[in-house]
Amino acid sequence: MKILRTTAILLLAFFGFTGCDGGGSSGSDSNDNSVGSTGKALPVPDTLTESSPGKPGAPVDITYEVIGNAFVGVPVAVNIKIDAAQGPLDVRYSINDRSALMFQDGQVEQLEIVDPGVGNVQQITVIPQREGRVYVNVSVEVPADFGTMIRSIAIPINVGNAAKETTVNGELKQGPDSETVISMPAQEAN
Repeated sequence: MKILRTTAILLLAFFGFTGCDGGGSSGSDSNDNSVGSTGKALPVPDTLTESSPGKPGAPVDITYEVIGNAFVGVPVAVNIKIDAAQGPLDVRYSINDRSALMFQDGQVEQLEIVDPGVGNVQQITVIPQREGRVYVNVSVEVPADFGTMIRSIAIPINVGNAAKETTVNGELKQGPDSETVISMPAQEAN
């Protein structure tokens, strides 16, 4: 048994070392462009390097426009434009905090757009229940070859005399791929 183990180890070592190029001829094809005649790797041209495509997103674009100024208890209309190359689309409107915002009676909260190529501007009407910034959520599901893709946005509605500008928590920094990100370093609590 000991002889069999020793033989196996020697064979593995032999085959492992014969695969390495110890400075002699490698016997590889002359058309191999990855290694030069000196045995050093050739530089990769810059044209072949690409940035990461990132996380895939649904092939849907959602834009919106809040019509007029919003006040507590007064209905406000929001135009939502949905652009997509394929369909059908399943569109859902939702509100997370019903104490801050609610749909007007009879407002459709889910619909299907069969032909997304035809100008799809939907109008929803919501009623703010308090001052400040409130949100209505829009989600669009698109069938894809590998399943369903979803694009979601939260539409901010400034109600009353709320600040119109957003305050940035953290520090704006430029990432390695020229994308602006908000850096929010952890702070220790005592």
